[in-house]
Amino acid sequence: MVLDFKEIPQANKGTGLQDTFELFTRDFLSFLGYRIVQDPDRGADGKKDMIVDEVIKGITSEYTIRWLVSCKHYAHSGVAVKDSDEINISDRLKQHHCDGFMGVYSTLASTSLSGVLQGQEHSIIFDHEKIESYLLENLEGHRIAYRYFPISFRQYQIENPTPAKIFDEEAELCCDYCGKNLLLESEHGNYVLLKEEDSESGGYKKQYKDLYFACSGDCDQTLRRAFQEKGLSDFGWESIDELCNPAIWISKIMAFLNGIQQEQDMDNVAFEKMKRIFINTYPYVARHLTQKEKMRIKKLLMYGLM
Repeated sequence: MVLDFKEIPQANKGTGLQDTFELFTRDFLSFLGYRIVQDPDRGADGKKDMIVDEVIKGITSEYTIRWLVSCKHYAHSGVAVKDSDEINISDRLKQHHCDGFMGVYSTLASTSLSGVLQGQEHSIIFDHEKIESYLLENLEGHRIAYRYFPISFRQYQIENPTPAKIFDEEAELCCDYCGKNLLLESEHGNYVLLKEEDSESGGYKKQYKDLYFACSGDCDQTLRRAFQEKGLSDFGWESIDELCNPAIWISKIMAFLNGIQQEQDMDNVAFEKMKRIFINTYPYVARHLTQKEKMRIKKLLMYGLM
C-alpha cells in the first residue's frame, strides 16, 4: 500500500475530526463522478452515511442508480468489515429509497460480508486498495490524496517522479535512426559525441563535430557505422537514463560549462545539440532524488566517477 489510511483521524474519537473519513468519502465519490444527494452529517442516520446517485448513460436513454453509502474507517485497528457491522442491508435500502448498497472502507470487507452482498441486486465495495488505485490514476486524484494523505502521498511523489510541466509540448529526445522518444520510461538510449579524423596527423581533430541520439543496441551500432563512413568516430557516450538523475544532470552540465570556460573548441552543430539535451531533460530532473537514485550517486562517488 502507498497511501496510509491511518493519516485520517479515527472515527470513534471525539476530537472534532471524527468525520474526516466521511468527508473524504464524499470527495472521493464526487471525483469518481457520483452525484451527492445527501451529504454526511452527525446524528441518528438510520445506518447510512450518505446517499449518492450514479447516472448510467446508454445509446438512446439513461437511468439512475441511487446508492446508500456506508463508511467504515477501521484502518487504525486493521480489522476487516464484517457482516455484523452492516446489518439489515435490505431494510436500510427500503427505508432510504435506495437501489443499491455501497461500502467505502479503509480496510477490507470480510468473506462473511461479501457473501451477504451477493444477495443484493446492486452492491459495490471500495476498499483501501481500490480507493488507492483510483486516486493514483490522474492529477485530480492526486489532489485528493495530497489533501487527506499528505505524508504518504508526498513520499509516493518522491519515489515515483514525473516530468515537471514546464513546456507546452512533451519533451523529446528521439533516436536519430528509428525516431523513438528516448525520454519515455520504456525506452533506453545514449547520446554519442563525435570527432573528425585528422588525415595529416593520423589522429583526430580537437573539435567535436557532431553528436547523435540512439537506442541502445542495434540503432547505436547502425548510426556508429554511418558516421564512421563520414570520417566521424565516437569519443565518448553517456546514458540518457542516467542524465535524468538530478545529481548526475547537474554534474554533467557543470563539466560541460567548465569545458566551454576552458575554451573547448566545439562546432556549432554539436554545441546546439548539447544545449538541446539539457533543455529537454530539465523537466525530468527538477525534483527530489528517489532512494534508487541516491544509491546510484553513492556508488558513482565511491568509484570517483562524479
